[in-house]
Amino acid sequence: MLGKLEKRRRFFASPYALYGDRVPKPGLWRAVLGLPEHAPLLLDIGCGKGEFAVYMAQQHPEWLVIGMERRADRLATGCRLAAEAHLQNVYFWHGDALNIEATFVPAEVSVIWLNYPDPYPKRRHEKHRLLHPKFLRLYARVLAPQGELYFRTDDSAFYEYALEKLTTEGWKVLFATPNLQPGEAEAPAYFETEFRQRKGGTIHYIHAQRP
Repeated sequence: MLGKLEKRRRFFASPYALYGDRVPKPGLWRAVLGLPEHAPLLLDIGCGKGEFAVYMAQQHPEWLVIGMERRADRLATGCRLAAEAHLQNVYFWHGDALNIEATFVPAEVSVIWLNYPDPYPKRRHEKHRLLHPKFLRLYARVLAPQGELYFRTDDSAFYEYALEKLTTEGWKVLFATPNLQPGEAEAPAYFETEFRQRKGGTIHYIHAQRP
């Protein structure tokens, strides 16, 4: 079992790692990372170990997929999986969602995924929720016109909170359910890591479009 320090070392040594000066300048993500200008850009915020980002890169080789996570040790797994699959369209950014407006130009991002983010259930921590209005406004600024956001959680209160804030902020909710069933959504909505498969539970799911 690798320790956190070794995982961090492996992440920072990986060609799939984006941090510091290795993060592309706003407006240049596709050009710097070798994808055509018209390639959709998917941003997986709070991507954890990066399994979902790798899955999406495999399913959509014409897309540029960016997994973003604040903890570098978690990203080592995604870098390893991408290398094993010889992927050329997925990278892992050691960053914070608060910085996305300074990192992307308006309309540079096509799709945002939020997979089981921390619900921060205590009221005093509400500002940290990735569906808080301040984050929704940041997402809207970097998403392309008609850009989409996908959200999954196993926390019913967080699901209701997300629906309320999306509606209040003017997002168009295309589909929402507190209990996602087979066949109700596109395939990525059902992707689960081994940890999630063991944990189980109901999938609360929202698919929305930017204001």
